[in-house]
Amino acid sequence: MESTGYEEISLSSLSSSDYSQLEELVTFLIEEFKGKGVNISLPSLRIDAFSLDVMGKVQDIKKSSLTFAPEAGSQRLRDVINKGLTKEVILEGAGMAFEGGWNKVKLYFMLGLPTETEEDMRAIPELANDIAVRYYEIPKDQRNGKCQITISTSFFVPKPFTPFQWARMYPPEDYIGRAKIVNDAVKEQLNRKSIKYNWHEADVTVLEGVLARGDRKVGQVLLKVYEKGGIFDAWSEFFDYQRWLDAFEECGVDMDFYTMRERPLDEIFPWDFIDTGVTKEFLKREWQTAMGETVTPNCRMKCSGCGAARFKTGVCVADRN
Repeated sequence: MESTGYEEISLSSLSSSDYSQLEELVTFLIEEFKGKGVNISLPSLRIDAFSLDVMGKVQDIKKSSLTFAPEAGSQRLRDVINKGLTKEVILEGAGMAFEGGWNKVKLYFMLGLPTETEEDMRAIPELANDIAVRYYEIPKDQRNGKCQITISTSFFVPKPFTPFQWARMYPPEDYIGRAKIVNDAVKEQLNRKSIKYNWHEADVTVLEGVLARGDRKVGQVLLKVYEKGGIFDAWSEFFDYQRWLDAFEECGVDMDFYTMRERPLDEIFPWDFIDTGVTKEFLKREWQTAMGETVTPNCRMKCSGCGAARFKTGVCVADRN
């Protein structure tokens, strides 16, 4: 910190709230950097009293935005992806945050999830509007200016070793169409001036889908892209989608084979030889459960027989000691 001049420490995690020593760590960092003008950032928190209490400690002086990830706008689609987060919980958490002095909230969602409908897409800005309504329910003299709700959507990319490894993807123009539906719905909201919308690039999403579930044939495409000068493609200013399309064509590899079809349950995957502990049979059951819009309980509540218990560690044995 002394050498760089950075003004923020960010504790990056998929779910910061799940770290059991989070409060102790935050307290230590606050004491360590007190009076030095260093902000502490905690992305990916759950919307609950504990998380907001922790955030209250780190942002007593400078209240930046809170980041939450509902992932889907409608309850139905949140059930499909097993998010287990209700609208009531989201609004209650946002209300606690607003009453605690925050007025900026970032919300992350995914478009293109399995079974998604236009109603699910329109539910994203509707949820953002409901959150803004909750802010303006606070008496004006107790508010911290206007609220700002920032919606960010990325496009869903199926990954190996997940229940959605059988799911299909969509063409880039389809993803852009979905983003347009959300964008148009934002403009229809009563509190549209308090809502800002950002979305991910569609062509990059399709490419991510090929790389996520590709087999050894994709290796020759990677080499071809490199030979064509694709070295810093992770940086948007150097990314050239046409270069990738040309490489796939020259190598005779069909991108749609990896992205545009729903995989049959009996298909053998390139990664099947890797043992992660979680069985493929369990993932199949979860895929079918998701299609039935049924929520699977948290492992701490009930064992679903994923196969990882054979390692005799972690959550599988935590409550038995």
